[in-house]
Amino acid sequence: MNKSDFPIFKNNLGLVFLDNAASSQKPNYVIDGVSEFVASSYANIHRWLYPLSDKSEEAYNHSKELVGELINCKASEIIYSYNSTYAINLIAQSLVISNIITPWTTVLLGIREHHANILPRQILAERKWFTVEFFNINDEYEIDRKDFDQKYTDSVKVVAVAQVSNVTGKIYDVKKIQSKLRKDTFFLVDGSQSVPNFPVDVQDIACDCLVFTGHKMMAYTGIGCMYLKKEWIKKLNPIIRGWGTIEDVNIQWHTLAGNSDKFEAGTPNIIGAVSLAKAIEYIKSIWGMEKIWEHEQRLVKLCLEGFTKFQDKVEILWPVDSDRVAVFSFLLPNNTNFNTIGETFAEQNIAIRCGGHCAYPLHKHFNKPGTCRMSGYIYNDESDIKAFFDVLDGLVK
Repeated sequence: MNKSDFPIFKNNLGLVFLDNAASSQKPNYVIDGVSEFVASSYANIHRWLYPLSDKSEEAYNHSKELVGELINCKASEIIYSYNSTYAINLIAQSLVISNIITPWTTVLLGIREHHANILPRQILAERKWFTVEFFNINDEYEIDRKDFDQKYTDSVKVVAVAQVSNVTGKIYDVKKIQSKLRKDTFFLVDGSQSVPNFPVDVQDIACDCLVFTGHKMMAYTGIGCMYLKKEWIKKLNPIIRGWGTIEDVNIQWHTLAGNSDKFEAGTPNIIGAVSLAKAIEYIKSIWGMEKIWEHEQRLVKLCLEGFTKFQDKVEILWPVDSDRVAVFSFLLPNNTNFNTIGETFAEQNIAIRCGGHCAYPLHKHFNKPGTCRMSGYIYNDESDIKAFFDVLDGLVK
């Protein structure tokens, strides 16, 4: 793999793209593969009676098979959505209307969660009389185990956590969290920052549900994934219904499909599903997720060495001695206006992201208005990291 696989760099000479935690660039393999599908095989799917629809259905199902291989589950346990946010909203609503979450029960979240994992619970809690609680992290950015144990009471019916923080880059041991849960607790893992960066096995972490989004792993926008354990596919019913979700309809009522189709109302994002399949095929062609993880750890080492040189001159939200991905959020003590910092990088054609990163509770926990975030991926190299630190050095001076 090299940058020549990604046309964005040919079309934007000198671009240093370090905003990968927000979205990733797309290789020629994905772009050309999607174009070929649209030009030669596209049609709507389900109930096909003609060859184009048959081919399109095969491509859609093949995409789910590849996702199942990627995270170690059955294709029948994969539900496609628009993104992680939509998937979390869908499952949050389903847990309520299926009476898993009832009045006076509790949903337990981490203080470090992305807004996508918080807002759907808050809006439903207002209307359905359940409670949303947050467990803290300590000064080392680890989960406060004592606080978790105190808040994980008999009223908790759902625990929902991110496997990787999109602010600090820290990888959390979600398997250890799962080991503390009762069988009646629904366990959701947000894999938005983990699935694109290292191997994730849903059987190993024993979650009931895992969500992630395609655009962070070189697929197109508009395609998100939700793994839902088979037993929960049977138990839960979606609030969003329409074409594809039903077995029968009459003027009094309707019956839902008995499989994952009931969660995919309307025409799905067929083109997005093909883009995700092509992205996974591309990952396989560069020796898989293990290769991405190895490369990412090289970037982590370079970044740690770079930030260490600045010591007290740069304030960083980071766990130093822990497993992490190449995501680093920082501020300059003498310049807390993160937007001006981001603009300085932009002037040098370096893309980073500045703000609260949809994690306001975490920033408020550390009394920060926001941070600047740089995040690397498979196409970043040593020259990109050097360019970043050259600009940071100028800002510090």
